[in-house]
Amino acid sequence: MSHGDKAPQPSPGEALHRLKEGHLAYLAGGTVAHDIGSERRSAVAQSQSPMAVIVCCSDSRVPPEILFGRGLGELFVIRNAGNTIDAVAMGSLEYAIAVFSTPLVVVLGHQRCGAVSAALSVVDTGAVFPGSIGPMVEPIIPAVLDAHRAGAADLLDA
Repeated sequence: MSHGDKAPQPSPGEALHRLKEGHLAYLAGGTVAHDIGSERRSAVAQSQSPMAVIVCCSDSRVPPEILFGRGLGELFVIRNAGNTIDAVAMGSLEYAIAVFSTPLVVVLGHQRCGAVSAALSVVDTGAVFPGSIGPMVEPIIPAVLDAHRAGAADLLDA
């Protein structure tokens, strides 16, 4: 599969190194200025070559582009509450790898996840949530049960 002119991709190790560098800069309080001008926007509108797929939570406190100091077109981000992989997320991940030759996949967890909290409530107290919230947390429940069996203490900060 091909999708227009692609920039050469870094190795998986180099992509991970770039993400780690950006994250260290973020942790140190620095910010990275990225080109978001019309030329860059026009270039990424034509094609993309993201260096990493980031599977992460929808939580507003964990934006991958900021956490890793990356700009337009550098990350292919798949976000949903609880980092679960359904058919749509898996198809998106496979598309990034097959079409864009994205060399690295990162699953980004975080503390105090609301979806994990909801799954804990289902397991610990039998909580029932309205609408699609219950089905959304169902894939997380087996991990909660496994963590309980393993004797994990505070799952929200794990």
